[in-house]
Amino acid sequence: MSRPSATNAALFGAAFAPLPGLAVSAAVSVVNPWFIDSLGLLLALLVLAPAALGALLGGLIGLRRPRASAPSLTFGATAALTLALALWPEPSRDPVRVLVVGIDGATFDLIDPMVAEGELPALQSLATEGSRGVLMSMEPMFSPLLWTTMASGVPPEEHGIHGFHTRATDVQAPRLWDIAEDAGLRVGIYKWLVTYPPRPVPGFIVPSWLAPAPDTFPAELSFVKELELANRMRRKKVAGTRSTTALVLAGIPQGLRLSTLWDAVRWSLRERIERPDDDARFEAMQLLRGRIDRDVFVHAMHKHQPDLATFTYYATDGLAHRFWTYHQPEAFTDIDPQKQARYGDAVRGAYRQADLILGELIHRVSPETTVVVVSDHGFRAFDPALDQLGFQPLTERLRARLIAQGLPVDVSRLGIKLNVSLTEGGAARLPELKAALEALVDEHGAPVFRVEPVPGAPSALGLTLTDERVTEARLQTSTVGGEPLSDYVRLSETFSGMHDARGVIYAKGPGLPVGQTLPSMGLLDVAPTIQALLGIHPAQDLPGVIALGQDRLPKDQSAPQSRDELVERFRPKGGTEGVDEAALKALGYIE
Repeated sequence: MSRPSATNAALFGAAFAPLPGLAVSAAVSVVNPWFIDSLGLLLALLVLAPAALGALLGGLIGLRRPRASAPSLTFGATAALTLALALWPEPSRDPVRVLVVGIDGATFDLIDPMVAEGELPALQSLATEGSRGVLMSMEPMFSPLLWTTMASGVPPEEHGIHGFHTRATDVQAPRLWDIAEDAGLRVGIYKWLVTYPPRPVPGFIVPSWLAPAPDTFPAELSFVKELELANRMRRKKVAGTRSTTALVLAGIPQGLRLSTLWDAVRWSLRERIERPDDDARFEAMQLLRGRIDRDVFVHAMHKHQPDLATFTYYATDGLAHRFWTYHQPEAFTDIDPQKQARYGDAVRGAYRQADLILGELIHRVSPETTVVVVSDHGFRAFDPALDQLGFQPLTERLRARLIAQGLPVDVSRLGIKLNVSLTEGGAARLPELKAALEALVDEHGAPVFRVEPVPGAPSALGLTLTDERVTEARLQTSTVGGEPLSDYVRLSETFSGMHDARGVIYAKGPGLPVGQTLPSMGLLDVAPTIQALLGIHPAQDLPGVIALGQDRLPKDQSAPQSRDELVERFRPKGGTEGVDEAALKALGYIE
């Protein structure tokens, strides 16, 4: 009697144990149809693992309290729920007019070999079914400046963004989403730079990695910024107030998927057991953030149905800054062979993830959607003919010194160069800034910095060391305006990739060229081109040209002289001062 009862109890436990998790997953899938995105995880985590535990507990209970059980109906319910989740219908495709996907730092120098090896099918398909070309960047190649130039269609001296310590309230020109909203369109902006603080829009705005606080619109998406800012995967509570569990529970209805959560759990366990180094953690966080961003954007795009949607992916740039040395070891010397073996594929891995996300986004939108892919700049290996190794200029002491002199500046670093930009006063105070920089002399009275204008940025100056022979002895004896040279420069033996002016652009959509190479474009051409693709006449005061979409412009309307009046109308309010300094430090732009 006891053995059959124990067997029945074990079978009943195996059948019943998966039911709660399957039932909850079915309820979640009503609001998040992408939650169950892996049949293997569905079976392993929600069916087999609970069934095994249920069988064990049921058998033990059956041995102690023999009682007949009828597991057949329970098995039927479990099987039905499992089948329903496995066959859960995919939502209809979203009728987005124009989808803009930004891949930060993307370069054809890496894309073309990977396409040839069949590793980037989405980009290969875009080139075949649409067109591609070189998108030329501009100096200084700082991402906030570049992304704002693309979105506004005017140069930095007009849009007002010159460095990293900046906010959306500082932008002095209307951007793509402002113009689209003014035309009565819905917008969805995901992590375009200089979008903090966000403002209410017909759609959604999730600010980029520079944002100092987790504000989003609508507020229900703030969990994704809270995760990013609070660095939750390392159990560091920096910017948020909710626990990790609370953030996950908030995120699941907003698009987080089972596979993403499982990868986060696996990394958390690995971190506790293996104690990986900072490089391993940086790589893992960049890729995990890409997964989270994809999940949330896909759900938000489906929920809010924007006419203009933008999604920006940053791991291609972040991992290139950190690991280009190991990606292209032949361009460097004294490479650590263990790190080369470990991180030699890190940069290519980011491109594979970018392509995977791009492919899914293209699949999610209507066949009539125009898809545009852009990068703010390219990337390349260190070149001894163009760059110099051996030292790295520091930013923070110089910035503090200039601010103490009443000069509001932002100081950022690219390789061995510094960019000093005025955040207030503009070009009118440039002579004052130039004089302050030239007054910084060494112990012999010679200028420490070579001060040069920055093309296209009349409120900024570029700095390089007048004497680039930096040694340990010189760091101990030389001075900058009476202060130790070591406060302004440090020795550096490791350099990774450098920004390159040759970025990328792809475009595919109804009526656009197929299989062609586009004429070389500049960042100033992006905004008027996307406006034309939306069917909106670009303002006449934009200096760029319409590269695609001229035939989509309404014939019964004419282009306005300017849209500058939209700046104040759509200027965001509030927000926390500052930027995410930790993110800037991780990428090497500041100390």
